[in-house]
Amino acid sequence: MLKRQKTSRQALAAIAAAAMVGTFVALAAPPASATGSQPVTASRDDAPNERAPRVPNAPDLGDAPWTSPEARDMVGYRLSTYTGKYYDKRFEQYRLCVVQRESGGRYGESSSAHIGAYQFSYSLAGQALRSMRPEISAVFGRSGLAALDRLDGKPMYTWNRFWQDTAFWTIFNGGAGWSHWSSQWGASWNCDHSPNAESGWPSPNRYHYAPLERSGKDRSSGATPAAAFGTPEYNQRLARTYIRDRHGWRFPEFRALKDMWWRESNWRHTVINNHPNGPWYGLGQVNGGFIASRGYTIKEYMRSPQAQIKVGVAYIKQRYGSPLKAWSFWQSNGWY
Repeated sequence: MLKRQKTSRQALAAIAAAAMVGTFVALAAPPASATGSQPVTASRDDAPNERAPRVPNAPDLGDAPWTSPEARDMVGYRLSTYTGKYYDKRFEQYRLCVVQRESGGRYGESSSAHIGAYQFSYSLAGQALRSMRPEISAVFGRSGLAALDRLDGKPMYTWNRFWQDTAFWTIFNGGAGWSHWSSQWGASWNCDHSPNAESGWPSPNRYHYAPLERSGKDRSSGATPAAAFGTPEYNQRLARTYIRDRHGWRFPEFRALKDMWWRESNWRHTVINNHPNGPWYGLGQVNGGFIASRGYTIKEYMRSPQAQIKVGVAYIKQRYGSPLKAWSFWQSNGWY
């Protein structure tokens, strides 16, 4: 649970009594959604005896969780850093499914009109900020409100992990807000928002995304390590070199390609998307007909990141002329 601020000993008895009353009230009446409707799930004590989610207990991050190292970690997957009144362990695997589907674990994702780990729109982020204030004020007082005030006007992808997790749970609200992450917004499948329905997340075998490898400089030598074959880092370096040497495309073009293919495959060459209009293959999610037209079998194509880069770039060059133009089209249409 979120911790209250430290108080004087003289006030402890009164606060403890109030907290106990508040606990019984919360169990009897689940929190209302941000839109005013009641959550679709029962309170935790009244929940049916469903299979328990295989999720460890979330961490206790202290009296200012937004300042913790976990909160400042903006890449990859962690247990929820928020554990307040809207948190429910039965939906933790659902939350991880949403993070993986929406952003591949990138809390700083900023490449479209929907941003952050959970791909909030700017208007929904503003709604979340307003809805978070009562709880944050009650639990953390002035320091919590001051931290929230610093977020006001800043895009959600700059909010740290704690605040983005808090926004998700507040809007999800026990299931009442699940439609914000439903397939009606363009995804080809839903994460199942029933209690305890999801398991095995993050998964390397679903949709476009899989757990991220951490990268960066070696702390002892300061050198940038060589990326292992087939990792996203390896594939991106290969693509950047190829488009520069083959077409003379500089960094702005690579940045567009990087953002677009992140959306398509998370830069993993093993991805196959069996969408009804597919299947689509590899880094650039190219169809079998175009792959064959470039002289590759599907088997040859799928085992070679270099072949996929050549084929994908050829498709972009033929249809749009450049990655920047293709990415502009993608941002308007959700495909290219």
